[in-house]
Amino acid sequence: MKKESILGKIVECVFLAFLFLLFVFPFYWMLITSLKTTLEAVQFPPTLWPSKLIFANYADAWKAAGFVKYGKNTIIITFAAVALQLIASVPAAFAFARMNFRGKKLFFTIILSDMMIPIQAIFIPIFLMYSRLGWLNTYRSMIIPFIYSGYSIFFMHNAFMQVSNEVLEAARLDGSSELAVMFKVIMPMIKPVIITLALLCFVRRWNDYFWNTVLTTNDTVRTLPIAINAITEAKDELLRRWDVSMAGNVMLMAPLLILYTVASKRIKSAFVYSGIK
Repeated sequence: MKKESILGKIVECVFLAFLFLLFVFPFYWMLITSLKTTLEAVQFPPTLWPSKLIFANYADAWKAAGFVKYGKNTIIITFAAVALQLIASVPAAFAFARMNFRGKKLFFTIILSDMMIPIQAIFIPIFLMYSRLGWLNTYRSMIIPFIYSGYSIFFMHNAFMQVSNEVLEAARLDGSSELAVMFKVIMPMIKPVIITLALLCFVRRWNDYFWNTVLTTNDTVRTLPIAINAITEAKDELLRRWDVSMAGNVMLMAPLLILYTVASKRIKSAFVYSGIK
């Protein structure tokens, strides 16, 4: 083997190791901080391993963050928003990808343009609108705005476009309606893509902090990200329970890791299928 080839392999391995540490170390730091004492969590220089494992931090985080109340809100809002977004996005994407109708290009351009508008430019009008409707601090305000998603429509549009025309024509020659073609022919073929989109939507809604702050003025329907953030909101930096806060974040992240582990094969096959690298 040539020296240049060996050197290239070494550089590649070092670079990959660096990327691995870059992405994994924050999770490692969160985990070990959640097991430290309050003083050790803020000491400098920091320790890379706790001198004593404090599992009681998780019980403290469970109580301090109100995991039962805010967890219920998070589950209701996340699952409802994801389900309704899929119900709205999948047929819309199918129509844009495989059907012809007047204004198709114009409407799809509007959807793509919507993806480029920053949320900072629209959150004030949305807040004022829902305030006048009396929807603030309700499940409606936390779910309805997220039924539409330009990103979800675009994501599914690309998946529908990957299906060959021969398959669609064969189904139509058999007398299948457009709904039957979508539900019985195409959707089973792109199931990994749908699962991937559902997981992406789930992560966005589960971790959402910005819109939960904008659309709520009290704790009625607030979710876990806000509750966990409240643990560290102390006036004195030394009084902040970073150990308990990190324990809360570990518990908040745990369902996402479980879902990713279960659906990882589907996600990989979805990206391979849709040609996304």
